[in-house]
Amino acid sequence: MSASRRGAPRGRGLLFAAATALLALSPHAERSARASIDSLVDADRAITAMEVDKARSILASHDARKPKVAMLLGKLAMELGDCDAAVAHLSREDVQALPDVGPLLNIARTCARAMAATVVVDDPVHAVRVRLQDDADRAIVPLIGDVIEKQRAVLERDLGVKMPTPTRVDVVADQFSLAAMTGLPHKAAQTTGTVAIAKFGRVIVVSPRAPELGFALKDTIAHEYTHLALTRGTLDGAPLWLQEGVAKREETRWRASTAADEALSADAIAAAGLAKGVGRPLDGIGPSVALLPSAREAMVVYAEVTSFVRFLAGDRAGAAGAPSDPTMLARLLAAYADGLDTDAALRKVSGKTLHEWNAIWRPWVAGQARPLPPSIGLDDRKPAGDHGKSARALRLGELLLGRGHPKAARVELDPLASLGLEDVLVGARVALARLRAGDVAGAKAALGSPGKLIADLGVWWATRGEVLAASGAPAAESFAAFGTAVDHDPLSEQAACGWASTAPAGDPIASVARDLCDAARHRGLPPVGRD
Repeated sequence: MSASRRGAPRGRGLLFAAATALLALSPHAERSARASIDSLVDADRAITAMEVDKARSILASHDARKPKVAMLLGKLAMELGDCDAAVAHLSREDVQALPDVGPLLNIARTCARAMAATVVVDDPVHAVRVRLQDDADRAIVPLIGDVIEKQRAVLERDLGVKMPTPTRVDVVADQFSLAAMTGLPHKAAQTTGTVAIAKFGRVIVVSPRAPELGFALKDTIAHEYTHLALTRGTLDGAPLWLQEGVAKREETRWRASTAADEALSADAIAAAGLAKGVGRPLDGIGPSVALLPSAREAMVVYAEVTSFVRFLAGDRAGAAGAPSDPTMLARLLAAYADGLDTDAALRKVSGKTLHEWNAIWRPWVAGQARPLPPSIGLDDRKPAGDHGKSARALRLGELLLGRGHPKAARVELDPLASLGLEDVLVGARVALARLRAGDVAGAKAALGSPGKLIADLGVWWATRGEVLAASGAPAAESFAAFGTAVDHDPLSEQAACGWASTAPAGDPIASVARDLCDAARHRGLPPVGRD
């Protein structure tokens, strides 16, 4: 998600507040003062567009003792990740009197504490600079560089936005640090499961070491990088529905699609959520999805905006009333950059307002409703079985696997396979217990096929890699499965070390995989399934 402010580009209103004073000046003084204000507006726009060299050059010609100049120097320092310098600029009493400086100063202070003694790793091959709160995350830097480079091309192709380099990424240890770096309340991050934010011209992401099952690191970074492109492409003028909808659409376009990408389609979830009154109007989401009151509501809102943006972008061409122009998103971003509001921008590029498009999309998406797995939490059906008992059996089975007792683990886990829980994690654990006990056929049956997945999970793909290897499948198939596992849980020992063990000899990726395997072994979690 993006935590930058929505609405008019930053600096409008703030920097023009002094314009009324021009009336009292002589013509020459008025022209000089107006040129100075215009120059500061240009500097603010350059910061928003992540053109840091341009902003630095403009501000160098101004007197840093002036409050508005110091404020912009503070914003530029935050953009460069120099939180200590930002504190120095923003903590002056005359600067704090300016609008919106107080919250920014608070973030700068907590950022300075959170990012003290960080490690900076440059990846010149991918034009990425990664700042690590913990050097233990160094092994994931090549993964970050890989997805950033691929997503750069996607953003230029789909949105018409050429991103500046180097791309800056901060990897923090946990959600506490994420909150400190961005100003997002920690409770909100916990409620909605937020693990990354795009802010201050950078992607700030929680280490995949933090959650036990990791998360889709590459897709998450691609999502947040898209937010930066939207901020740059619209000068921070895009409304939240467009920001989040485009970011969700673009987050997987750097890679080949999987069956799970559409198994729980945004259209179906939006239809179910809206029918139950869980969703929100497109223009009534609030300041941030991360601030919604529940993960359930956040899921539906994400589905709504994703479905709507895909409809607008031509992905549903052929549906009743759906556009078929693949350039619409790029042209819409340019309209926002020109300062147009939502209705004016949409009318310019499509001939219809948001209300008119919503009236076309709503009936269409309602027709996309279909039964959803009970685990999603929107269906009226209740999952079968005693979930408290099932959860205990799953945990006990995991512990037994981790201690090298696969037969005992099967006693706990095998009954779960018949409960119809539609749970990817359960399927993976049952399959792994069977595989460890020597039952390859039983493991394949419990795991199922990728085409039936409702969600990609690192542990499922890692277990598939092991099952393929045990079945005598070509090494390339196991390697590909482990690679997908790494994309979704890079610091899982099962995923990373499986990837390393099946990497082709002499392939440059083998070195990356070995480093990742070493980092995973020192992650500090019990190695599930290892004797």
